[in-house]
This record gives sequence, structure tokens and C-alpha cells, in this order.
Amino acid sequence: MSSPEEPMPGVPSLPDEETFDAVVDEETADPREELAKTEYSTDLGVAMAEDAKRVSNGELTGDEYWAKYDSAAAAEFGDDYRNTPNPAIDRGDDGQTVSEEVAESLSCTVGSMESVAAEMAGDAAGDDEDSERWGMVIDLQKCVGCDSCTVACKAENRTPPGVSYNVVVEEEHGEFPNVTRTNLPRPCMQCENPPCVQVCPVSATYKMDDGVVNVDYDRCIGCRYCMIACPYGARYFDFGDNYDDEVEGAGEVTSPEYGVDRGPREDGTSPVGNVRKCSFCTHRLERGEEPACVETCVGDARNMGDLDDPESEVAELSESSRAFQLKESEGTDPNVYYLR
Repeated sequence: MSSPEEPMPGVPSLPDEETFDAVVDEETADPREELAKTEYSTDLGVAMAEDAKRVSNGELTGDEYWAKYDSAAAAEFGDDYRNTPNPAIDRGDDGQTVSEEVAESLSCTVGSMESVAAEMAGDAAGDDEDSERWGMVIDLQKCVGCDSCTVACKAENRTPPGVSYNVVVEEEHGEFPNVTRTNLPRPCMQCENPPCVQVCPVSATYKMDDGVVNVDYDRCIGCRYCMIACPYGARYFDFGDNYDDEVEGAGEVTSPEYGVDRGPREDGTSPVGNVRKCSFCTHRLERGEEPACVETCVGDARNMGDLDDPESEVAELSESSRAFQLKESEGTDPNVYYLR
């Protein structure tokens, strides 16, 4: 068997990282077309999303970002913004941190990520200093493009039509008869410097200490700014569609995401009208299980574990000479790695 440092024998070499980045770009929605579907300002969303990406790559600080957009966000989102704790306070020394001094000058409530996270059931584990930093390594030499990860994810998280957290993007290279196909599985990258967290005007999107980026459906207002800030196209809007025509009772099935069993109720607890994304199957991780996509992968192409544990398999694989991250120039530092 080949080592993590070298490709499998007899397998054609894969395209370079720039090619994979271009494949991802082809799958992302047009920002203005996406925001035109909402009641919120398209121009503001595009500007905030682009600058959120600049925060991720270090061109702009969190202080500068919110000082720039505070007034506009207050005017656009009103009480939804004013009553929201800024999510970056007391979150370490990275560029997304907002200082307490600047936070006190903003129109929104002075608070911290912990005050946001505490409102969600099951998030107490995020305060554990010894918690894992979950990461995934996907071996592209082993991916056969069977889409079992896509099906398993949809079945596990009970996502509606048009919402698929795990997709496999296929790309053909060469000319007939010398044609090869590349399969690129794309879950949420669970970035260390996520622009989706930076751009969210109501702190509905936030990052936990275990590396997983979460969405609080009760707080989300569906502005979709996070969707266009994500460089990977890994976020989806829940329009409330279901599979009732195909599966009897499908509209009554609940969603277990983030450890909260949410159903199609009328009290605002349903994901309908919110942005949704892969959570590494947080509810399974908390039970000591692997994400559904990892468990079902027939090619054994996916590995899941603690990136902060140097003895873990994912930590070793992520340091392999074959390892790379998608769109590294964005500065997002994804917790999903690929092996060439």
C-alpha cells in the first residue's frame, strides 16, 4: 500500500490546486443574483462579503471592518443588528477579533461568542479548553465519485430539495479518447478564519472551539450575506421545499443538526427561511460517531479526527506532502484537507 507521501501506483496524476480552485468557483452562485432574491440590500451584502474575505486573508482587521459597516448594518437590519452581541469579542488574537473598545462604540450589544453560543442547546461542550479541533482529510486518489457521501449526508441530516451539504463536483480533463475525470468532494470547509462569521450582521453564524462553524437558526434572518462571503459555495438557503410528493410524511421529518432536533413547526424553530450548511454531523460527533459521509465512503477516501492531536491519523495526513487546502490564497485556513 502506498504511503500518505506518495500517490497510489497506477493512478494518473491529479490536476494542480489552481484547477481545483477553478472547479469550486464554477459551482458558486453569482452574488448579485443570489442577493436579489432577498429583501435586504444587494450592494451592502456584496461590499460586506468582499471585505469579510479581506479580513480572512489579513488585509483588514475586525475592528476596521465593523467600524466601517456599523452604521449601514444598523440602518439595514434595525433591531436584529442592535440587539446582537458582536461574535468576535474575546475570541483570541486572530484578525477577526473585535476589541472591547471598538465593540463598545458599535450600535450592537456588547457581548461575546460565548453569550451567543450559550443560547443553543448542546453547545456547552464548546467551552471545554481540551476539546478537539475536528478536521477532515479527503484522499482524491481514492474517491470513485459514487456520491454515497451525498446520499448519506442527505439522509442523515434530512435536508430538503436543493440543499446538499456534501456534493461531489466532477471535472473532465483532456480530449477524447485521452480523457480523465476528477472527483472533488466538497463539504463545508469549517474554516479557521471564516468570512461567513465575519459578515453575519446578527451573529447567527459562529465558530465553536472544536473547529466547527455553526448556524443558529433561531437567530438567522435569511439575509444570505454569508452565502456570498463563502469562497466555497458551501451554504444553501432553505426555501421550505420538501419531498412530500415522493415520500409520504417527508414534511414531518425533523432535522438533528447541531444537536437540536428541529422540525417543520410554526414557532420559528424550523430551518425554513434560514441558511444551512454542513456541520461535520455535530450530533454524531457528540455521540462518538463519525460523520455520515465518512462512515459510508465506499472508497475509504475520508478521514476524520482531531487536528490538534499530533498522533491522530488526520493530523499526520494533513502534514503530508500530498496535502493541500482549497483556495489557500483566501486565508481562510480550512479544516478540510485534500490529498493529491
